Amino acid sequence: MPLKHRLEKECRDVPTALFIEQEIDAHLLKWKPVPVAFTGQKGKRIRLETFFASRQPGAGVMPTISSYGYQFKKACLSAGLVDLDGNAKYTSRSLRHFFASTALANGVPIHEVSRWLGHRSVKTTVDIYGHLLPSVWDRCREVLQRAMRPASPAATSLPSEEASWSAGNRAA
Repeated sequence: MPLKHRLEKECRDVPTALFIEQEIDAHLLKWKPVPVAFTGQKGKRIRLETFFASRQPGAGVMPTISSYGYQFKKACLSAGLVDLDGNAKYTSRSLRHFFASTALANGVPIHEVSRWLGHRSVKTTVDIYGHLLPSVWDRCREVLQRAMRPASPAATSLPSEEASWSAGNRAA
């Protein structure tokens, strides 16, 4: 499907866990895609085969999070992915946020996550998820500590006369 803020035919790859890829492969062997026709942004009629169709087949609109959310909810319910109240435990939006939050909290560069999410600017990603980035202060401290640590303990030992002069000057 055409991507937001992208040229026609432009797509993006997003990494997934291996078990998810295996589940998708099993799904593709079992189910067939549904043809969906819609009018693109430039008024051109587009036909795709997708595994999520708009809620009302033939509505003629491009599938979006709101138009396929119904099928996503049904899939969660049938898979038993429910909360204590019996409602679907996940939404496509919550999985998107889980992906971004987990990636950033574990050190994946923000410009990569921004590209995978399809944000027009990395600023959007920073505004939404910036609080999850590791502390720059602590990271900088660690980098400086490693860079400035002498290579051997002998390099830090001063002759006793220089050590006492140095200690006296530090106290002053």
